[in-house]
Amino acid sequence: MTAGRGWLATGAVLAAASLGLRWDGPLTGADVPARVAVVAAVTLVVVGLRSGRDQLLTAALGAVVLGVLLGGLTAQPGRVALAAAGVCLVLGGRAAGRRVLPARRARG
Repeated sequence: MTAGRGWLATGAVLAAASLGLRWDGPLTGADVPARVAVVAAVTLVVVGLRSGRDQLLTAALGAVVLGVLLGGLTAQPGRVALAAAGVCLVLGGRAAGRRVLPARRARG
């Protein structure tokens, strides 16, 4: 197993674990959209890795950020696990030589 795949596998485990953890926060009912964001992120990562389209990995990272931000920035276990999965996605993508974060454009 390569380093990139190890990070991505760890991120997948954390994302799956985040679905089973508490998401209660200041906004009641925000856990359902956040869980939908988790499923969307995992789907985007799988499709992005299979097809080789790095833009889907960037979209998956956006879904992770959206899932973490839904319901407020509190340190609930589900949000922490999802944030850690997002970090693993970035580290795994970088280790595998994929571009997860958008590149800066040079000003000219």
